[in-house]
Amino acid sequence: MGEDVSQFVVVAPSAMGKAVEYAEARILDRLGRSFPEFEFQIEAFGPFVEPDEFSVIPVMSRPQREGDDPERIYMCKPLEPWVIPAIKEVLKEFELGVGLN
Repeated sequence: MGEDVSQFVVVAPSAMGKAVEYAEARILDRLGRSFPEFEFQIEAFGPFVEPDEFSVIPVMSRPQREGDDPERIYMCKPLEPWVIPAIKEVLKEFELGVGLN
């Protein structure tokens, strides 16, 4: 089977607007302390943007390595069901109604 998921793209709520740029370092720091085994990237806009809450998208493939077949996509193992809800719980600290007003 594949490797564990280790990277996530976090899409900020559309209601945050430019505030996500100012909060990005704090958000990444908080996520890093809560989930040191994972890497996170914050996106202000994306196809999965929600108006009032963060979207968490796991990166389910791994980078190509020397000797890999360039035509093949290497998939990661499925996530444990608790991972994304736990990340979203931490992100609630930064939603407009709670952490950024």
